Amino acid sequence: MLKNLVSKWLLPKVISRSCESRIPRSGEEGEKVNCFVVALDRDDRPFFVATGFEKGLLTGLRWNGEQYAEEHSISIDDLNDGNLRITHYYGLSEVVYSSVYGLAWNYLSKVVYLRIHLYRYISSAHQFFFNKKKLVTKKRMELIQFMMNDQLDREHNGIGVIDLMTKLYSIKWVLHPSADEQQNRLELYLDSLVESGDLRKVNTEYVVTGKAISTIEKYEEEERRHTEAVKLQKKMVSLTILIAFVAIVQSGIIKLPVLLDLAPTSDSHNKQIQPTQKTRG
Repeated sequence: MLKNLVSKWLLPKVISRSCESRIPRSGEEGEKVNCFVVALDRDDRPFFVATGFEKGLLTGLRWNGEQYAEEHSISIDDLNDGNLRITHYYGLSEVVYSSVYGLAWNYLSKVVYLRIHLYRYISSAHQFFFNKKKLVTKKRMELIQFMMNDQLDREHNGIGVIDLMTKLYSIKWVLHPSADEQQNRLELYLDSLVESGDLRKVNTEYVVTGKAISTIEKYEEEERRHTEAVKLQKKMVSLTILIAFVAIVQSGIIKLPVLLDLAPTSDSHNKQIQPTQKTRG
């Protein structure tokens, strides 16, 4: 059977690079990881994880209900009785195969790994330009409005500083040069809102209170009045300039050119009707 032939050829290669019990998933150690976990699930529950391949048998540990602890071995044919799950921990990425065919295709073509490298390159470029940007702190009212809308949308009872930073700046903020400084600044803003009663701190999370609604409404009303006052001032300035201009024109300081003169000219008064002379025959 083709599937068994592929399994006998490829699984020993993969199992020889089995992961240790602890797999780093962050930092420099996580970036260096390049190992596999070959596992078999039955009835949607863990059953077996392979750690070796000897004489056509997969050796490893069987699930005892709490962890993989009991030594066990299965044949290649036993892989058909269950759901095969092959996970490749490739740096900080994870590639999961549900069959040996998918594993064989990418093992030979490297397509999925080329995509991973392309994605990493694009992410690295985005991070580079993101680090060049300054992390701008939202103003007090903007922060309250943002947190209130987020709390209503997510229907949660609070949000921590890390999650809030991620929502404000995306996960890229973690690698930003001023990440710690910006986080401390945000915490000061949040603590200030706690003191004013707009937020309530529960353990490490901040919850928007009912007072925040009245604070926002009061702020919006003040902004509306301020906008109307500015518009009125602009109209008054324009009207004052117009009145001053008319006064200057009337005083004769500025003379405007006459566009249409309806006054009679002197020539019209001097015109006389010449009598018609008859010639004598």
